[in-house]
Amino acid sequence: MSQNGKLLPNLDQHSTKALNLTVLQRIDPFVEEILITAAHVTFYEFNIDLNQWSRKDVEGSLFVVKRNTQPRFQFIVMNRRNTDNLVEDLLGDFEYEVQVPYLLYRNAAQEVNGIWFYNSQDCEAVANLFSR
Repeated sequence: MSQNGKLLPNLDQHSTKALNLTVLQRIDPFVEEILITAAHVTFYEFNIDLNQWSRKDVEGSLFVVKRNTQPRFQFIVMNRRNTDNLVEDLLGDFEYEVQVPYLLYRNAAQEVNGIWFYNSQDCEAVANLFSR
């Protein structure tokens, strides 16, 4: 259990999911289930006036969650770059487009954002979930 003198936790997939759920419920007590997780994403925003992408200060693990109140579905990014986690509501009119390894979307504030997925399979899995 140690590597280079560091103690590593021995968590199976179920324990990791339970731990992540506990952490997410500290941020939002209405979270009842994690539907999917992407281990590492980075966010970009599109400036329509300049017609260019720029990196946002958001990077970390992405969780698509089910809540027991409205809005029923959200995605949350546990931000590693600062203390502000990103939360977006997944409403019926949620617009998105997939260009693996990117998922591009327009949020309720009409901002165009791009999510870069370290693992392109995570990108496809999240997009498949959004299409339901």
